[in-house]
Amino acid sequence: MSDRLVRLLCATMVGLPLMGLSPAHAVKPFFPRNPPETVEPAKAAKRKTMGPASHLPLALQESRKRLLAGKKVSYGELQALADAKDGIGAFKLAERIQKQGDPKLATDALHYFSIAAYQDRGYAVRHMMDILGNDSLDLSPSHLTSAEAALRLQARKGNDKAVEGLIRLYSEGRVFGDKRHELEALLASGVGRKNGDTAFKLAVLLLSDRNRSPEQTEQATRFLAIAEENGSIGMKAAASNLLAQLQTKSSETTAEVQQ
Repeated sequence: MSDRLVRLLCATMVGLPLMGLSPAHAVKPFFPRNPPETVEPAKAAKRKTMGPASHLPLALQESRKRLLAGKKVSYGELQALADAKDGIGAFKLAERIQKQGDPKLATDALHYFSIAAYQDRGYAVRHMMDILGNDSLDLSPSHLTSAEAALRLQARKGNDKAVEGLIRLYSEGRVFGDKRHELEALLASGVGRKNGDTAFKLAVLLLSDRNRSPEQTEQATRFLAIAEENGSIGMKAAASNLLAQLQTKSSETTAEVQQ
């Protein structure tokens, strides 16, 4: 074999292993030509601040801030806040309406005090009761409905003034109509501190009427049971005595009928 042929075979054998590999696999570059894109860690989303005024448009939020800071707020801004169901704005608007001293506007003041009470401004209840207790005022039926709903909400939350106010209004049956069943449920709930004592007084009022109906006697008995359960120590004893007397009379009446 000639030297030329030997050199040709050697060159061919040396090149064979490299022919099956692509240049990319043959030599792995230290720095890749196209480095992978670096992915930045996702930024934590900022939490939206939530508060009593978060539902308001920005302009009304600014009005509310000025109101809380004791700065001047126009009547229109107050009304916009109140109509947007902002409790503070509604209360301040109702106060401003009352300061005008016009009895015809009392129903509007009641309306906005009711909004305030419904929006957890329990201090509005006292002002509502002042209006509801004035027989000379002409109050809108829709405003009365809203006022009752606000008082009931405050009563469920344990507002004593709301409980006592509802008991008085329901017992009178003057403002909200005949609400005897609601009155009994309210008294039996035990929410107010004076429920038992009030129930006793209502029972005595019913029993003092000699011409009372059997239904009124039954209602008085239920009131006495509430007083016996929720009243003060003295009222519990008095209610127990009256219940015993009513039961004795009932037994005597039953015996007379059977004879």
